[in-house]
Amino acid sequence: MIINKLQLHNFGVYASDNTFIFNSEKPVILIGGMNGRGKTTFLEAILLALYGKNSFAVQESIHGAYGKYLKAHTNIADGTNESFVELEFEIEENGKNNVYTVNRSWNLNVKKIKDKVTVKKNGNDDTFLAQNWTMFIESILPSALANFYFFDGEKIAELAESETSIQMKSSIKALLGINVIDLLENDITRIIKRMDTEQTDSYNGSYIEELRHIKDEKADILKQIDDEIAELEKRLSHINKKIDKKTEEFNAKGGQIASQSQELFSERISLNSEIKKIQERYLEFAAGELPLLMVQDLLTSIKSQAETERENKSMSVAVKKINQMFKEYSDKTNKSSDEIAQFIKYLKKQAKKKQTKSIFDLSENAYIQLSMLLSSQLYNTQHNYNSSKTNEQKLLNRINEIDNYLSVDIDEKAIARLYKKIGELQKERMDIEVDIETLKKQRITANGEFQKATSEFNCFVDKAIASMERGDDVQRIHKYALKAQQLAAKYKIELQKSKIANLAETMTRCYKKILGKKNLIDRIEMDAETLDYHYIDVNGNEVMKSSLSAGEKQLMVIAMLWALAECSNKMLPVIIDTPLARLDSLHRKALIERYFPNASYQTIILSTDSEIDANYYEIIKSYVSNEFTLVYDESEKRSYVRTGYFEEDRHDRKAN
Repeated sequence: MIINKLQLHNFGVYASDNTFIFNSEKPVILIGGMNGRGKTTFLEAILLALYGKNSFAVQESIHGAYGKYLKAHTNIADGTNESFVELEFEIEENGKNNVYTVNRSWNLNVKKIKDKVTVKKNGNDDTFLAQNWTMFIESILPSALANFYFFDGEKIAELAESETSIQMKSSIKALLGINVIDLLENDITRIIKRMDTEQTDSYNGSYIEELRHIKDEKADILKQIDDEIAELEKRLSHINKKIDKKTEEFNAKGGQIASQSQELFSERISLNSEIKKIQERYLEFAAGELPLLMVQDLLTSIKSQAETERENKSMSVAVKKINQMFKEYSDKTNKSSDEIAQFIKYLKKQAKKKQTKSIFDLSENAYIQLSMLLSSQLYNTQHNYNSSKTNEQKLLNRINEIDNYLSVDIDEKAIARLYKKIGELQKERMDIEVDIETLKKQRITANGEFQKATSEFNCFVDKAIASMERGDDVQRIHKYALKAQQLAAKYKIELQKSKIANLAETMTRCYKKILGKKNLIDRIEMDAETLDYHYIDVNGNEVMKSSLSAGEKQLMVIAMLWALAECSNKMLPVIIDTPLARLDSLHRKALIERYFPNASYQTIILSTDSEIDANYYEIIKSYVSNEFTLVYDESEKRSYVRTGYFEEDRHDRKAN
């Protein structure tokens, strides 16, 4: 795995966009920066991009929840409250280099802060990888092994002063595959505990009777509530009947009329007004076409006579026109035709024969008005008149009904007594309904408790029966689980013995590479059971850790991390944050000359100018492929990336 690019947007001390682009021509990448300029943030960004909430930087942070960690690492200088980290790296898979780009983004403008992961493979979006990124990255670089490749000077110093830490042992177990056996032992332990519980929970007659008593008590409470509800519903039914009876009596004595008298008077006035409007429409009908309905037959005969007169006029005009055209034809052509003359004579005769005396001689407009009157106007007028009469009769009937209501002799005192009684009955009904509703709510709780007690009783009885039926099976399972646990413990020790030797040998080799041959320690051995490591001199005696200098202890830890990374057989980059802060010049030089160029195919070193200074820079320069300096802008309160390793400082020192 080789890292090609890291982009930070509003992350930590880095405001806006900041990009690191690497090449792999040489193994070392040097990133310089004074304290507080963003070196540790760089390491955390890579861990966050790869692992998200599973990053050991997140788990070890003081912020606790993942959302709080993201919020604390969001730079809000530009006001967008948006941030992301994006890492591009390549891996050789099946003889081919594949390039992966993982982007992890989040936004503070939401109630619950969550990250969003997008992934590209060889430049193309890969939704499946985005959804299963955790599983994918664990197959490349398990989070349990990340400590072997990404670490800082503070952690090295801490490990150097303590015995083999629990975290380191867990990482070693993960590396050797021994943690799988630990999981197996834990599973077997749970089985044994469950078997012990089942034996303890076997048939217990007194406890079953106690559960039965509880169940019966809950059943009695539920029945009592049901009885109370039934009694109240019975009373409610009786009250409703009383209310219905009193209401009928109230209405019979005119109570409803008395309460509605004002409304009835208002309605009567409104009805009289409607009748008056209808009678005004009668006058409009009488002034219009309505009287003509009495002479409808006469109007029909007038229309028939008018149609005949119109036909005669048309015939006369046509004969005159034909005769005129025939004369014009004869004059122009000097020809005449007896047959045509005879035909014209015939037309004149027929027209004269059908000629009738003109009686009405209606104009065209008068004829059209007569036709419309007979075809629709008279019918519509008659229909509207009939509708008005029907509506008038309905209104008169309602007025008579209201007059009958208002004429009823009402006993106001009796009505008042009935009204008061109905009110009392309605209040009593409301109180009963409230009591029923309260009891129904109590019943829900009581029923839940009864169901729970019944379930517990039935469950324990079933377990007791099953326990009695399979008592021998439980003992047998318990026996073999204990044997399996013993075998797993022995197998784990033997497995650790077979793998620890190689790991200890690699640690020794790495340690000697860093310190050279002039040191007290001849070899490193590891306890196969406890995973504690011991330093042995050339005489076979153990060298106590307390006899080593602080620098030797730190180099020992670095050698361990180097060896663990080698034994993992994973070609991954190494990132070291401020590794030289607590080392003297001798040990610094050993680390720079022998470890950094050989730690990995890609080693990213985050250093201050006092760790890798000008002298050490000259030593390591030939192994460096990229150089960066983290510069802090005091006015903008942000860091940005500049190429070159403290170039301005080195130029100033040369000038001086």
